[in-house]
Amino acid sequence: MLGLEGLFAEEGENFERSNETSNCKPGLPQPPAKRAKCGLCGISNQGATCYLNSLLQTLFFTTEFRDALFSLGELELGSLTKRNPGVKVRVIPLQLQKLFARLLMSDRQSVLTTELTDSFGWINNEALQQHDVQELNRILFSAIEDSLVGTSGRHLINQLYHGTIVNQIECSVCGKISEREEDFLDLSVAVSGTNSLESGLRNNYCDTETMSGKNQYRCENCHKLVDAKKGARLRSLPQILTISLLRFSFDLIKMDRYKETGKFVFPTSLDMSPYEEKSDGGALYELFSVVVHQGGAHGGHYTAYIRDADNLGQWSSPEEGSISVLGGQGSGQLDVIECDSPIELLQTILNDAPGKCLCMDRLGGEITKKTGVSWNKRFKRQYGPITKFILKYDDKFFFDQSSNSVSLKHYAMAGSSAPSNQNKEKVTVSDHTQTLSESAKTSRPPSPPPPSGYCWFHFNDSHVYPVRQQELESTFSGKSSAYMLFYRRVVDQSRNAGFDGSVPASLIMEVTEENRELQKQRDEYEVELNKLNLHVHFSDWYTVSGGALQPRDYQTSCLPLTLDRRQNVTDLRIAVMELGGELVPENFVIHTMRELPSGYHLYTQLTGSEEVTLQSLGVGDDSSLFVWDGQTVDNMSVEVGEETEPILLNIAPPDGGDSLIRGFSKRMLLDEVTNMACEEFNLERSCVVHVVQRLVGKGDQKLLAFTDEEMKTPILELKLNNGSEIFIAKSSEQNVRQVDSSQNLKVKFTVTIENRCQEGDGPRQIVQLQALSTDHVALLKTLALSRFGISEILDGGRLRLEHDTLGLRSPLCDEITLSEAGIGKDSKLVLEPGQAPTSNQITVNITTNSVDLDISDTVEMLVDRNQSVGDCLTCVLNRLQIQDQSWHLRRTNWCGEAADILTDLDSTLEHSQVRDGDLLILEQGRIPPKGFISPEIWLYPMLDTAQQSGKSGFLSWLSTGIQNLWNTSSGETTAGNKKEALLVGEVEVSLDATLDDLKLQVMTLPAINDLGVPMTDFLRIRVIEDGELATVLKGGSQTLRKLRLQSCRKLAVQILPQEENLTANHIVLEVRQRIPETKTYAPGQELVWNVSQGATANSLKQVVADLLLIPVEHILVAKHFPKKYEWLVIKEHQRKSSGKGGKKKTPQKSNLRQSPYHIQDGDVLGVKNLQYDPLSHEDFNTEEDEQGLEELRRIVEEKKKERDDKKTRKTGDFDFSDKKKRRPEASLTIKVDDFT
Repeated sequence: MLGLEGLFAEEGENFERSNETSNCKPGLPQPPAKRAKCGLCGISNQGATCYLNSLLQTLFFTTEFRDALFSLGELELGSLTKRNPGVKVRVIPLQLQKLFARLLMSDRQSVLTTELTDSFGWINNEALQQHDVQELNRILFSAIEDSLVGTSGRHLINQLYHGTIVNQIECSVCGKISEREEDFLDLSVAVSGTNSLESGLRNNYCDTETMSGKNQYRCENCHKLVDAKKGARLRSLPQILTISLLRFSFDLIKMDRYKETGKFVFPTSLDMSPYEEKSDGGALYELFSVVVHQGGAHGGHYTAYIRDADNLGQWSSPEEGSISVLGGQGSGQLDVIECDSPIELLQTILNDAPGKCLCMDRLGGEITKKTGVSWNKRFKRQYGPITKFILKYDDKFFFDQSSNSVSLKHYAMAGSSAPSNQNKEKVTVSDHTQTLSESAKTSRPPSPPPPSGYCWFHFNDSHVYPVRQQELESTFSGKSSAYMLFYRRVVDQSRNAGFDGSVPASLIMEVTEENRELQKQRDEYEVELNKLNLHVHFSDWYTVSGGALQPRDYQTSCLPLTLDRRQNVTDLRIAVMELGGELVPENFVIHTMRELPSGYHLYTQLTGSEEVTLQSLGVGDDSSLFVWDGQTVDNMSVEVGEETEPILLNIAPPDGGDSLIRGFSKRMLLDEVTNMACEEFNLERSCVVHVVQRLVGKGDQKLLAFTDEEMKTPILELKLNNGSEIFIAKSSEQNVRQVDSSQNLKVKFTVTIENRCQEGDGPRQIVQLQALSTDHVALLKTLALSRFGISEILDGGRLRLEHDTLGLRSPLCDEITLSEAGIGKDSKLVLEPGQAPTSNQITVNITTNSVDLDISDTVEMLVDRNQSVGDCLTCVLNRLQIQDQSWHLRRTNWCGEAADILTDLDSTLEHSQVRDGDLLILEQGRIPPKGFISPEIWLYPMLDTAQQSGKSGFLSWLSTGIQNLWNTSSGETTAGNKKEALLVGEVEVSLDATLDDLKLQVMTLPAINDLGVPMTDFLRIRVIEDGELATVLKGGSQTLRKLRLQSCRKLAVQILPQEENLTANHIVLEVRQRIPETKTYAPGQELVWNVSQGATANSLKQVVADLLLIPVEHILVAKHFPKKYEWLVIKEHQRKSSGKGGKKKTPQKSNLRQSPYHIQDGDVLGVKNLQYDPLSHEDFNTEEDEQGLEELRRIVEEKKKERDDKKTRKTGDFDFSDKKKRRPEASLTIKVDDFT
């Protein structure tokens, strides 16, 4: 047996990890992390395989199962590498052996199970579907048994896990006992109604049930029905006892599953003798695994608490042990970081956060994500709540109570070589860590470690960490509660636990080779991770102009240089001399360099001893370095340092000539800037009285003069930034404090352009250009192509404006000016391949809701603004290669929802108000001739109460025909009725026709005609909005144009039990009475409310009370707003009249047709009877409403997160992808070959 003691030890203490956040390598794949300090290996989650991982870890720590599996050799199982024709390979046991060997010896934090799941036959994304671990336990054991048929391990599952239950019925007359045996793999114990495992077992295997009365038992001895006692006992117990806790139940009222979260206690030592039929004294069991389910009945997450009986891991106190933090690729960290205290843990997480700041909720989530355990579980007992802990160490953290966020004050990452000031900071951190540790030990002495073989660990997929046995008590109840229990029979109390199984030699060699390859990958990754790609600039290639360094040639201004970030300055100087040759001065210095809007500027000089690395000096990947003599460039002195950083200013002369655009040191006084500008403009300083700064605002912008005090102030303190505009006024204007800026001042501004013509996923080129508002887009595009060095571009290329919130806008026409295009100061543009629109063209985006068309995203098209709608439709159909001409275009509103149909095919796009960048929806359906509509007619049922009230009238003999029509036709489910709506046809009718004419045409449809409706007054026509019945069309002589049906596509027809002639004063409502003490409503009833006497709340309550036969004083009515999932209680509000002519204002009764109620046809009213439902008057919500509100909140949060992500990425691409749908539940199967 290979020794495991030093298998995962570090090969050297000089191993150095990179921790600089600037060392991110986006395209660099990261090797698997090393095995955790505890010495145990996790299992990676393939998507939803946490249930499988928890069971596999339990089987791995079942010593009897693991040793028996390893004892099976290639002669019995076959080989995965040596395939013999005609010999079946038992793949599942072999893959389990391979997985267990990796869990034992692989030097990685977690191993994969893809090979094992492939052997299960899971090749269709089964790993993304979560299943029940109890179901998996039975199916996996069955698959293992079938796979081991004909081998020495064929009885493995039976010997370890099979037991026997005997069901007995004892006759009370003759005493005969009838028995029936059955095998079990696991014992099921109900959680509901019991509070402990012993109680549940007692109910199942000790208590008996009396069979009497109608439930008497027919005794074979007595040949008659007799009273009897029925019960079950355990006849034989397995070596490994598996207990499944039945935590999921079904609510017959709500017709939904739910999870039992009540307290259910289980012991670590279990005596099963009271439940055995005959006890032989060997029924003592010890708990060694608890599989925990976190979540509810419809989903969740599985983890496992497992006792390391074989001492495979290294247990350390959860409170006092080191904290392992996963090092992400973005942070430049290799594998894991070991933190010595919660202070270092929080500092490490905040140091990697954007702006070194996180809200408290996000910080708690990051702690769980990085360490695999929450703050409350690991630290709260010793250090208290996280908020108090942060406030205690306010010298390290800043807590903002208003935003509930934490930011990092200062921190030096452990393990990095830093200058002396950083080293001092590191010492401070260590001192605090030591103080924290000492104070913790003083406040509470550490608990003694558990005895050998009784160390518990928590397995959460990839994460494994030690826990104390007391933590098992947290799984007794709650959403995170025990779901399966595994007990091992105590055979020998004096047994010395320890792994003595034999791993097959082939597996040892295979895993050893994998470890060797992993180490090679880590070494290569570390080299690549520490690689610095530098850009070295030489002074001979630069000149000083405009207050900054300017390259003589942008294309050849630097040379590439690759170094290791762990090298020192001496190595850098040698590499620079070899790279530059004659370009390097005799006595040269190296400065860091950065490009600014005004040009290039120098910052820190790179000096230091051999111990100072490039990393500690802040030299990151893609940094620029400048090599010069340290004095002059092109015989001109150069200022260095952040305090002399140049700011690009636009200074306009008083005569309206060309502006002076150059950089000025930010510590320069404004008066000095003015003197330099006067020299440039050939002005005498004495004639200049004021310098004025243009203000940015809406409408006419004003120029405000600087004061004498401000003239003596550095420009940085005046809050002037890159691109700020300054104007010089002559002495003749000295009395002018405000000058109208509408005068034609030629002032340039800065725009940023990103190159999206280049292929690949690398960083994109970005340039900043100076332009005038009167410049044309074509000129700006030409300048950008020149700066990017692009000689050819597809279709000439085009520019787009990128908005921070709205994203990419439509392509810009080359012929318009920047002002007309909306391009101003600090605008961001994108250069991309493609044809730029002409002055007569606009850009339209086409999408569709049809499932028959394969359009995953919007299609962008250039069309002539004077083109007709019909020609535009033809172009769209040709572009999408659609042969069928029965399509039409529909406009959208500001939020992308469907709006008016473009019905006039002869009208131009401009006349139809189709603007540049509009989104049009392509929908199926022919547009009727001009002046006509062709709506679909859907037959809707009346409410049940209305039908029942009319059984004695016309509908009594017609109902049979309608019922047959519904039974023989297919329709769509309606929201307001349990029956379905049926499509009965389509009519084409003129907008100048009357409502009675429309009803006559509807009556000619075959489905309606067969019903024999005698008159139009027996028909009610309604508008369908968003799939719901809405406005009732009233007034038979009204034209369809006056009824505003121009864009109507669907109409509903209802057959009435009696004639109806509604006027504008009638409102058709649906009334639903709430069932007391529930969140449900009785079926709706129709109410026709006549508001001719006033649409007041009291009037509505009275008619509702009359309908439901409830006293009006006990009634409470609310209107439902389905899109908002809200109910608004209707109350009488007094409002005041205008009081014209100085008369005293008198109160007026409210009108429910107006705000905020807007009562109209089709509204749903909820009614409460306060006699039986006195509590929560304002609460009318149903469970559907609460789910809808939760969904709306989720959508709002997702949109907010989307906007934040776009601002972070600085990209404006919209994501039109469909929302992710919940996958249907699938059965769990494991495929096994036939080995019989």
